[in-house]
Amino acid sequence: MDKLQQAQKEIAAAHNDFASLSDEFDHDGSIGLVGSLLPSQINAARSLTHIATDATVIGDKLISTAMKHSPEMVATLRASAADKDTAHPKPYITKEVFAALNQDLDTLLPVFKDMSDYSQGVSLDGLPLTASQSHTLSSLLPLLPTVHTLLAQGPGVREAFGWMIGVDQPRTFLLEPMDSAELRSTGGFTGQFGELTFNGGHMNKLNMQNIGAYEEDHSDPTVGGSKPLNPILYDKVTQQHAPPPFDAWWPVDNFGVRDANVSADFPTTAQTIMQYYTGEFGTPLSGVILFTPALIKQILHVTGPITIAEYGETVTEQNLEAKLHYYQLDNKGIYREIVIEHQHDHELARKAFTRRVTQALMGNVMHIPVAQLAPMGAQMFQAMKTKDLQVYVANPQLEALIAKYGSTASMDRSNTHDGLYVVQENLSASKASQYVTTTIKDTVTLDQQNNATHSLNIVLNYQKKGDVYGPDTYQDYVRVYVPKDSTLVSGNGFSQINDGAVCGSTAAGYPPCQQDVYNDGSLVCTSATPQVDPPTRHINSLGSNIAALNPIGKPTNPDSDETGRAMFGGWAIIPPDCKLTITLSWTVPPLSQNNYSLMFQPQASVNPQVDLTVKSTACNSGDTHFSGTISGQDTMFNLKRQAASCSLQRK
Repeated sequence: MDKLQQAQKEIAAAHNDFASLSDEFDHDGSIGLVGSLLPSQINAARSLTHIATDATVIGDKLISTAMKHSPEMVATLRASAADKDTAHPKPYITKEVFAALNQDLDTLLPVFKDMSDYSQGVSLDGLPLTASQSHTLSSLLPLLPTVHTLLAQGPGVREAFGWMIGVDQPRTFLLEPMDSAELRSTGGFTGQFGELTFNGGHMNKLNMQNIGAYEEDHSDPTVGGSKPLNPILYDKVTQQHAPPPFDAWWPVDNFGVRDANVSADFPTTAQTIMQYYTGEFGTPLSGVILFTPALIKQILHVTGPITIAEYGETVTEQNLEAKLHYYQLDNKGIYREIVIEHQHDHELARKAFTRRVTQALMGNVMHIPVAQLAPMGAQMFQAMKTKDLQVYVANPQLEALIAKYGSTASMDRSNTHDGLYVVQENLSASKASQYVTTTIKDTVTLDQQNNATHSLNIVLNYQKKGDVYGPDTYQDYVRVYVPKDSTLVSGNGFSQINDGAVCGSTAAGYPPCQQDVYNDGSLVCTSATPQVDPPTRHINSLGSNIAALNPIGKPTNPDSDETGRAMFGGWAIIPPDCKLTITLSWTVPPLSQNNYSLMFQPQASVNPQVDLTVKSTACNSGDTHFSGTISGQDTMFNLKRQAASCSLQRK
């Protein structure tokens, strides 16, 4: 109570100072004279003093409410501090406290509107601010209109927030970092997991674990292995299969949470993860959170470096990926983990450092200073748009807010415009994706009826620059999603797995492969004698001992696994230091009689180089063209026609 009273006194004093300064900016004639010389700076300073004054009004009101409810909150805090059960935290915010806060926000809504109004068009250029102050304000000001808009939508939005923090009952969300070096539909393999439980705003202590300890059997004594931690759970996994329709092509037995991010439509993936997680671990989930290493770098940019004391390592945004790769992929790093963690299972040990980084990072985020909240919020919103942060909650209102202000990472299923989504699935049981670059070149030809015929080249360039910790040959299941009524014209580059072998390992009795493997430029290698090794034994559809390349041809899977989309899919098999070109052509019927539009959706973690050309007989100005890198963010391309002149605009 004493600290709250002291804070209230300090806020009251600050309010008087800001209110006085604001009054001077509004009515002092000398400031008005200066304003005629420096209008932008004076207007910005005037706006900032009004915003600061409003902020102290809000702070005073909320502290008064906190003081009113402080006896019960203090009792809860003390009980929580004494409780050793960190997996089931005691609530901080009761229903009564949450209702009081909601009432305050209703009263303060005009003040939030005033702050929002004053934040519009403020330029910080020329103001006497430090770099840190400028960064904080430039991150905070754009968020003020969003905060007002959210609050103005009424108690429903706040109730949804209360749902998320567990005001009515505890909520548990599954947190999974993704390993982009082993590419999967949502951006990477999910080898770790942790439960985030909120009970009345109180979060449990995050404990990250290796999913392999539960879903995989490493009992081979020759590699210092261990049996699954939970044999009953492991027995469940051995009897599970991928859910339909993904089971039509998914090639690995023992389907569990580790493989459940099988759909590039994140809401579908999240619901699949929730289903399998509850079935295996028995914990009902309220949502799923996945993130890539790129998000960790963005957070480190805001919070600064983190120290992993056990390893004597300092992780920065500059060295993050190098450190993670060293401890996950380099034998020297893995040996350090074995020694430090006293874990002799090679496979389980190599995730230990990453686990500690994730837990330390979450600890920093949960205790971030108030001044860094706005920059952090801005980073999170941007990360959702680039699919570096993917969030699903089983609350329709919150999902709608994620869609409005960030992204749900949903697959576009619209039939009012054209679309293209290329999804790769590294099923090599290796970390080879870090050495694969993807280039997508699509030429769209529009006829007089507005039929769109695509000529697509996907180049997968696999230059093995280090250990991939698995088979060297890259086994990639590629799916190309297009509008549902599309018609395949032709295709090449997909392995025809049932048509025998063209070349392969001479030790296995196959003729050696040539540098231009198929003599047509579709698979060209750096070496004159490219080497092929057998796929991992876990890929049942490729055979366990076939160290050979099959003929290539059209997509082998024409049946879509996503509703509302057509799909062309199949295996892309690439030896190390080789470049495979997949070609596809298909026609999309007219989706609009007006301007042509194409939604391009890049897969998370891929960041492809995109080359798009649209040809139209209606454009006398020639072909329209775009070339550039698209990092995760869905992009709409619009062909704008003005008379006979056309341009391709990116939105």
